[in-house]
Amino acid sequence: MTSSFATLLRPATRRLLLLPLLGLLLACSATQPPYKAYDGAERPVAALALVRGDFYYRKDFLNSYADAVRFQRVDDHVIENSRAFEEVLLAPGTRELEVYYSWDMGARIGLAPALVSYASSREAISRTLRLTLEAGRQYAVKAEPVFNGNPGDIGSLQHVDFWVEDDRGRVILSREEGRYRPER
Repeated sequence: MTSSFATLLRPATRRLLLLPLLGLLLACSATQPPYKAYDGAERPVAALALVRGDFYYRKDFLNSYADAVRFQRVDDHVIENSRAFEEVLLAPGTRELEVYYSWDMGARIGLAPALVSYASSREAISRTLRLTLEAGRQYAVKAEPVFNGNPGDIGSLQHVDFWVEDDRGRVILSREEGRYRPER
């Protein structure tokens, strides 16, 4: 037993054991770069506006969920694979952003079949927001669902408030302007 332990202590063996761990750590730390939602050549970040979608944590009796605001369209740019992008880079000026509230359905314990059925027919709630953005600024599109009953039961959704804050904490699009009311 001592000889196998001594083998593990050899520098070459330790390096071989650390390589998969290092690869895993690098993969976990890699993030998707922002979606380029403007025409033309690459521009410096200081000449663009960065808009990110925020996350909302929802909890019921047994489960917790991480819902998110995602981007579907920016002006005429339809964003393919929108779940892959948390941020978009845009040219400054007045822009139209179609955002959606994406439910985290997950594989959580206790998720009732009726809830899955309801959510699959309402997988995303979208809203078009019109914003005037400044170069060099960062913005966050935030959302909060409002329920008639238990927040764990998305079947009791009354409305979703979308709003936008800049990197100074100023609200540039109010909850009332961004409110989405689902059809009953």
